[in-house]
Amino acid sequence: MKTGVIILSHGSRLPEAQATLQKITAMVESSANEDFLIEGAALQFNQPDLPTAIARIIDRGAERVVVVPLFLYLGLHMQRDIPEILAAQRNLYPNISISMSEHIGADPRLQEIIMDRVRGAVI
Repeated sequence: MKTGVIILSHGSRLPEAQATLQKITAMVESSANEDFLIEGAALQFNQPDLPTAIARIIDRGAERVVVVPLFLYLGLHMQRDIPEILAAQRNLYPNISISMSEHIGADPRLQEIIMDRVRGAVI
């Protein structure tokens, strides 16, 4: 069964944000096996937006879809906006399982990244 994975960013008017999402999506794609189809999407400001990415990944053959939000906080987008979009998409694709993973949050693995950044900034 093919699983579509959508890496969901907030989105930004700055092109650098879209470039970062593309890099993250490519990293995930390079580590995924052939059972996973990977797409990037933005909640706001950029394309593809979440509904477009869901349509694309289903067109590519995904039989289920998992949205992975690149969000640190359990704010309104996580609690309200994304679930509302996903509910509408489930109505459009009743034969496809569409779910959302946990947000990034306070994952302990962030500590290593943060300390790497600190070491890189210290002169």
